[in-house]
Amino acid sequence: CDMSVMSFVQVIAAINRSAVLREYRENPALLARLPSYRVRMGIGLHYGWAIEGAIGSEFKIDASYLSPNVNMATRLEAVTKQYQVLILMTEPLVQLCSQPMARYFRAIDHVTLKGGMSTPIRLFALDLNADCLETDYNLPKRGRNQFELRLQREKAKEEKMQESFQVHALFEEDPDLKKMRKGYPKRFFQLFSKGYLNYEAGEWDVARDVFTVTLDMLGDSDGPSKALLDFMRQYGFDSMKVPPKGWLRYRELIEI
Repeated sequence: CDMSVMSFVQVIAAINRSAVLREYRENPALLARLPSYRVRMGIGLHYGWAIEGAIGSEFKIDASYLSPNVNMATRLEAVTKQYQVLILMTEPLVQLCSQPMARYFRAIDHVTLKGGMSTPIRLFALDLNADCLETDYNLPKRGRNQFELRLQREKAKEEKMQESFQVHALFEEDPDLKKMRKGYPKRFFQLFSKGYLNYEAGEWDVARDVFTVTLDMLGDSDGPSKALLDFMRQYGFDSMKVPPKGWLRYRELIEI
């Protein structure tokens, strides 16, 4: 699971460094309609079984996957916008990751998702600031030797499949990852973790004070802090007012 999470981190880095997408972003006609346009992708990751099948016709066939777990991943992708995070994961997937890898994840809520699963499940975010990455200014060269590119990919794959390869080490070694994580101080995670424990325990007056601090610690507004503050505010920061019988340590998350 470490490698699966890291692969999506690399996807986010590639999107934000892409010279091709930079050309679209700087297109005058597009900017006239969508000022400050930038491609962003929210990713939902979950673990579980699925049924794979082929759909289509004799002209085009695609693979399709069906199961409640697939629905859960789809719902997660949708609610990344509510929490304003790029990667959202469920606890079952986080538990399959190594401990060194999981320490980079942040528990941000405990929810049930309509259309996903009725069982309450904790959500984790992998915090990344992809906007800080510098864009490549050289467009990919056309006509490159495909055989050579395939050899390079195979070599990189073999290196990553070695037992000695530690995925979590990329957080300290990969230049793009280091940049995307630089703006998140250790103190921020410590404070948010404290507030989150108070939130789940129903001690919302304490959680409110903590999240009010973490909301503005990163320069820009922290999405998960804002989402939890907005939810608690509906009930006057009193967990006993949550219908029907008070706070049960989780909530139903409704897509907006």
